[in-house]
Amino acid sequence: DVDDRKYCYCDRTSFGEMIACDDNSCEREWFHLSCIALVAPPKGSWYCDTCQQKR
Repeated sequence: DVDDRKYCYCDRTSFGEMIACDDNSCEREWFHLSCIALVAPPKGSWYCDTCQQKR
């Protein structure tokens, strides 16, 4: 069962370490840590830039 859905700002498939946006209505939902300049997931809730602007 291959997941070929597109995620993240890069609009690529799932690979490597990823983090989910905690906004239930986030359009992208999952993000590659390397694309958002993180080396490890932060503690607590995390919101992508798009969802942070909506808050």
